[in-house]
This record gives sequence, C-alpha cells and structure tokens, in this order.
Amino acid sequence: MWNKRITLAMTTVLPLTLVFGCTKSSDKPSTSPSAAPAASASAKPASKYDKELTITVSRAILDATSVKDDLEAKMLKEKFNLVFKAEDYSRNDWPTKTTLLFSTGDGPEFIPYSRDQWKSVEWMSAGYLRPFELDEIKQKLPNYLKIWSEEEWNTVFKSTRFSDGKLYFLPNKRSIPVQTAWQYRKDLFDKYGLKFPKTPDEMIDTLKTLKDKTGLVPFVSPGNTSTPLWAISTFFQMFGFPDLLLNWNSYADPVTKQFYAYPLATDQSRDILVFLNKMYKNGLLIKDFATATADQTNKLIAQGNHLIAQTINDPSYMDGLQKASAPEVKWAWVDNYEHPSSDPKKTIYKKEAYYSFWGPAIKKGTSQEKVDRLLDYLNWAVSDEGQLWYTYGKQGVTYEMKDGVPTFLPTMSTPVQAQGDKLSNYGINIGVIGLGGFITPFKSFDQTFNKAKLEMSTIIPGKPGYYGPIEPIFQFSDADRKKLVGLETTLNGVRDEYWLKFITGALDPANDADWKKFMDAANKAGLPEVVKLRTDAYNKANQ
Repeated sequence: MWNKRITLAMTTVLPLTLVFGCTKSSDKPSTSPSAAPAASASAKPASKYDKELTITVSRAILDATSVKDDLEAKMLKEKFNLVFKAEDYSRNDWPTKTTLLFSTGDGPEFIPYSRDQWKSVEWMSAGYLRPFELDEIKQKLPNYLKIWSEEEWNTVFKSTRFSDGKLYFLPNKRSIPVQTAWQYRKDLFDKYGLKFPKTPDEMIDTLKTLKDKTGLVPFVSPGNTSTPLWAISTFFQMFGFPDLLLNWNSYADPVTKQFYAYPLATDQSRDILVFLNKMYKNGLLIKDFATATADQTNKLIAQGNHLIAQTINDPSYMDGLQKASAPEVKWAWVDNYEHPSSDPKKTIYKKEAYYSFWGPAIKKGTSQEKVDRLLDYLNWAVSDEGQLWYTYGKQGVTYEMKDGVPTFLPTMSTPVQAQGDKLSNYGINIGVIGLGGFITPFKSFDQTFNKAKLEMSTIIPGKPGYYGPIEPIFQFSDADRKKLVGLETTLNGVRDEYWLKFITGALDPANDADWKKFMDAANKAGLPEVVKLRTDAYNKANQ
C-alpha cells in the first residue's frame, strides 16, 4: 500500500531530472512507513545496533514519484537498525509547517538538510536545533572532516557558524568549483546564421531574430515562492551581479575588495532593469515568469520553447527534454564558455563556494542514543562506501561495475539521459541527504558525467577579466540577526514589487522620477538600517 512517496529532485548539484520550480501539493503530509523491511539473516546489525531506533524526519519535496523498492529504508535497517518515520511536505509549505511543529514541541528529530532562507536561522535562534560541537565532529565524524582541507574547513566554519559561535548543521562540500555556463540551441543558431551573443544588446537582437523566425519563446523559467524575481536572476551575471544575489542580498568584489550591502536597491541595478524590460516587452521571456509553475514551464520546454540557458545540465540531457517536439534539437555549451557581459573587461562567472547550506540538522532534546546512531550513519554516508551508495544506488539494481567503474544500468536516468528510472524511484535521495545535500559524489562520478564542468573549472577562472564574486562572511549578534530578518522581509517585498513594475513596464527604470519612487519606498522600508547592519556585521567578521 505504500507504493508512492514524495521525493525531491535537485538540479543544482545532481541533474538526474530537470526541475524548473516547485509543484504545488496538499498541505497534508505524506507519511512514509513506520517500519522498513526486516534485515536478512546474513546481514545482522552489529551488536551496538541490536536495539531498533525510530527517528522522526521532516522533508521538503517537489514531485510525486512512485517508489518501486525503498532501498534506503532497507539499508538503514540492515546497517544501523534505524527506521526513519518521515513526514513530507511540498517545498513551498515545508518551512512554515516545520516551524509550526517545532513551536508546538512536535518538531522532527532529524532534518536531512537545512537552508538559511528556509527558517533554519530562525530555528537556531529559537533553540530548536542541537549544536554540533567541534570535539564531537572530530571524534564522531572523522570521515566528514577528511573531505575538507584545513583552509576549507576554517572558511566553512566561519561562514556557517551561528552568532553564538556554534554550528547547528553540517554544510556539504561542493565537488566542482565552476559548473555553470551558457548553453544554446545550436541547431537553430546555425540554421539562421546566428552567433551566441556577447553583450546584452546582442542578446536582445539575437533572441528577437529567433523569436521572429521560429515563433518560440527564447527563455522559459519558472517562478519561485521565495521571490518572483528568481526566474530572471539568470541574467544578473551579464551586469556584474552574482546570480545568487537574491539569496545573498550582499556580495564582495574579489578584485576591488569592495563590499556591496544591498545592490539591488542602488543605481547599479538600473541597467539590468532596462535590459529585462526589453526582454519582457519583446516577448523574449514568458509573460508569467514571476508566477509560472514547474509544470507550466516544463510543458513549454517540451514543446520546443527555451533556446538559451545558463545551466549545469549536460547538453545531451537538454536535448532529451525537447527531442519529441524537435527531432533535430542540438544543445551545446558556448564555445570556450564565454559569458555575455556589459563590460568585457570585467566579466563575472559563478564561482561555487566551498560549501552549500544543504546539510543535516538534529533537534535539540533528541536522546543521546539517537544522536549517536545518527552520527554513525552520517559518518558512514560520507565514507567511500556511503558516497558510492548515495551516488549510484545498489549494485545489480541501479548500477553495475564495468572495468572497475560503477555504471548506471541502461534503465536509469543519468545527467546525460533524461529518460529512465531515478534513484528516487528506489527511495534514494528523498529529502536531499544524498547528492545535492550532505554527501559528495563518489570519486568516479564527476569524471564520468562532469568532464565539461571540470574543464570549466580550469578554463573560466583563467580567462582575462573573469572573476568570481565572493559570498560575504558575516558575524551578527542574535539581536541584530532578528532585527535584520524583520527589516529584510519588508524591504525584499518592496524590491520585488518595484522590480516587477520596472520589468513589465508599469514604471520606467530609466526615468529618474520613477526610480525615485522606488528608492523612497526602499528607504521607508528600512534600506539604510539594512545596509548598516550588514556592513557592520561584514566588517566584524572580516577584521
């Protein structure tokens, strides 16, 4: 009867399925089985695991996926005598629902990952989460520390510690320093004698030609509940902004060392708004970019729309998305990974941080017995054996060994094959504890599937005038952090409101009077206080 389970498919790290946003689902959680299949007689748990432990888990999900065989539940039972009793919510609802559970004392004992923008800072401040002490990490999680160099770990710890100096989740390590570049429908560009644009103006002209010739919408991306501007952040880098600025709000220029506290409400952002207004006015991006769901955009893409993308997905994977409607489709990376730029002497690219905020957390008050079992599991999960399991699944079911290298079975979806079963069909990576979460890929994975990205990591940083922005490190007091959260909730709402007006043409970003309306509203919403709080916290952390 438990033949269905909700699962999360993340493209930011492991593009086994392409997800263009969040799908809506009922507020009612889907609850996974309270008991996994019993371990076989030949795979008895070690004596320290004689006692079965059931741990409550809360997970955010995107899509409903049929689970053929819950391999993760079996593995947890056989190796650690653990049962995860999981409640799954739509990604849109998960932060609010989990916060409510915590506030009533019924919060989950284990969260496979946490994110700063998904209430985890609020949970830390409220005392809902249990800290990971440094001595505990050294003693209980030696495999975790092995994945970092000393310099990396020092930077990561400084970047992710809370205002009390403690670490409340375990950040994951990114395996590739640069993995995002532009791709395009090379078949259509070649057919009409077009080159990939190198400037914003060329981008407008090229996409207008393609739209006129094909009738297709050149850029299709869904909205996001965190901000309606998410879809258009792809174009930030063309104007010297990090593409993750909507998450960061601030950034530091590694060349000039200048810190920008809140650049999306300064004159710096006017040029990109003029560009986005032209994109919108000429029908070069979908009209409902701010509200479109993944289902809506996936249908448009399957029909042949979407001709350019800044993405981590392999071109052959992109081909698979449109092959049915466009048999001649041929996606390709831009030659030498060039980025369009408004300033050819200063081109920004996406330089990945050492870490991301996808990491597990444990509820404060969870019994030491359960904590010890969870730490044993997490330490195994980042070992070579655990990485192999979470990257490829179970030998003989999802992969086989060929010449000593794990190889997905032909029935499996991979980064270069859109069709087929996903690991989530076998209960693996639900809740993003695996790839895209806490666990780095098995050593052969990047060499097998990410050769182009490994090449990017060599070529792009060495190009003249290219640089990667720095996600700033802050040191907030608890009081200042709480104050900032309140101020930025209001300020970000004002920013989104006016940016949408500028993009859709209700206001003109080139008009000084219209721009003053935005700045007056931003100042009233607390912009000066936000800039001061962020600047002070940045200076404190970087003294």
